[in-house]
Amino acid sequence: MRQRFAEEDVRNVPDEPSIFFLYHESDLVYIGRTPPRSGLRTELEHALRMAMAEDMDVTHFTFELTKSPKTRAAEELREYFENWGRLPQYNRAQGVAFQQRVELRR
Repeated sequence: MRQRFAEEDVRNVPDEPSIFFLYHESDLVYIGRTPPRSGLRTELEHALRMAMAEDMDVTHFTFELTKSPKTRAAEELREYFENWGRLPQYNRAQGVAFQQRVELRR
């Protein structure tokens, strides 16, 4: 179920290993994961701060709890690429500023 990408909604997610999906309206714009020793709430709070600072268009999110976030995120990215012939907007090279800042935390 999609949830609003807002502070009060992010506060209510579990802080466990996960993958997450960020959307602008109905379009998937980013597939992310929690790094080792971090949880979903922490990563979404970080992404929310970055989205506000970078004026990114993210309106909703979903997530999947998993013990293997790195593997699951890679699977989801591969499936998206196979279906659409490209990566989600903020996973692409032009979305590199967002992606690099997320990766610096890992």
